[in-house]
Amino acid sequence: MKLNELTEKAHAHKIDEIVIESTEGDIFTLNVTSEGDTDTLLNEDGTILTPQSLNAAKTLLRDIGGMENVPLYFKHSVTHDEMMGSSAESADDRMSITLEGQDR
Repeated sequence: MKLNELTEKAHAHKIDEIVIESTEGDIFTLNVTSEGDTDTLLNEDGTILTPQSLNAAKTLLRDIGGMENVPLYFKHSVTHDEMMGSSAESADDRMSITLEGQDR
């Protein structure tokens, strides 16, 4: 999903949830679920949008508007366990957050 599509869907109240995921400490992506489909947020040129911090991602969402009632989660993936031979966990390891940065 491109940024302009997210803006349109947010203002039409068609966003189910957003997961901000940190994969390697300084690499963040946004996974947007809208009407049951989950997509990674893209720049207008089709590349993956990668805010430089959790705060930058939340600022982007605040600036778009229409996100006041959208469930927002933070997920920190830990690749170390998989590299050491442990199996990947399938549990939901998301933490509920708000755009203001306080836990819900």
